[in-house]
Amino acid sequence: MYVWRMALWTAASAAAGAAMLLFHGADTGSSVLPFLLCLVLAFVFVLAAELYATGRKRREARKNFIQKFGSVDELRQAVDGPGLRRMRDEDGLLSAVREIRRQYPGIPIDMATTLVRES
Repeated sequence: MYVWRMALWTAASAAAGAAMLLFHGADTGSSVLPFLLCLVLAFVFVLAAELYATGRKRREARKNFIQKFGSVDELRQAVDGPGLRRMRDEDGLLSAVREIRRQYPGIPIDMATTLVRES
């Protein structure tokens, strides 16, 4: 998991370093375009690394959740039904779904919504 993230961060560091070298060379009249290109490339590498890490973390949490609770019925047995209904009626559907997702990280949004609506 961390290999790709580290590789992308290394590429971002290299692109930022190249941008700094090009910036120091800009005094001699060279174009600003390669400098800007390296900065944009560094930003894209950082963004890709963090999006990859976030997506990977979500996939692992969802996989662990599905292994623990295979269906909505198994989850329904573990959840406090009256408390969930009270929260849904008092605070609304969105707040109840947020609370379920906070209590059970990795639960897919559709499963949480189904659980709240059917409780």
